[in-house]
Amino acid sequence: MIIDSHLHVWSDDQDRYPFEGGRKDAAPGSTELLLETMHEYGVDKAVIVQPIYYLYDNSYVADSLKKYPGKFAAMGIMDRHAPDAPEQLEKLVVEDGFSGLRMHLGRPDDPAEWAAPDQDPIWRKAEEVGALFQSFGPADKQPAIESIVARYPGVKVVLDHIGGAPADEGGAAPLLGHVLKFAQYPNTYVKFTPQGHKSQEDYPFKDTHGAFHKIYDTFGPQRLMWGTDFPHVMRGLGYGRALDLFREHMD
Repeated sequence: MIIDSHLHVWSDDQDRYPFEGGRKDAAPGSTELLLETMHEYGVDKAVIVQPIYYLYDNSYVADSLKKYPGKFAAMGIMDRHAPDAPEQLEKLVVEDGFSGLRMHLGRPDDPAEWAAPDQDPIWRKAEEVGALFQSFGPADKQPAIESIVARYPGVKVVLDHIGGAPADEGGAAPLLGHVLKFAQYPNTYVKFTPQGHKSQEDYPFKDTHGAFHKIYDTFGPQRLMWGTDFPHVMRGLGYGRALDLFREHMD
């Protein structure tokens, strides 16, 4: 079984599912297009990550889960400062079938807000209902969440896109080191997605492979997962090459 652990979907019907702020210019990215693409390349299941286009309105992803039962898991986004944030998380998980929440470390002025004491009720609720968090942001911001990751060893945390580390840093690689440091916490995992935009070479981006190897050696394969970043990957790299990059070109 092949599972695509990282992708986004949005509806072609923007009257029914309007984007935040009235945006209209997104490329095609419907759940049906995703299913067609997965079928073409032999991918069995996928994890839908709520797109920022909808911000806190998770309804399209929730409807996709209901429409195609057993095909998808999903990660939502919500206002972490909402007074009923723990209750919102519980509803997303228990009623809507989501697996957890994504944290955008670049959105607040200080990413340490994601680990502040006022976030503890959300993490306690996550531990209670079995939810997890994804951390999305550059590697230099990842250390800001280390304290809350350490406080809640029962909550799984996934670092998106190799933790935002450069893939061709070279030398002592201090930014990649921020990512590798999380391996000391058994509740942390890392997503491998194509990092061609960080490469100075053509496909298969061999100058980026060393970073993947270091993460593999540090975390071990049981704490890694593969994803494409559909539909963004369709513009340029292509879905099939995003799969073959890891299946055929890395040992």
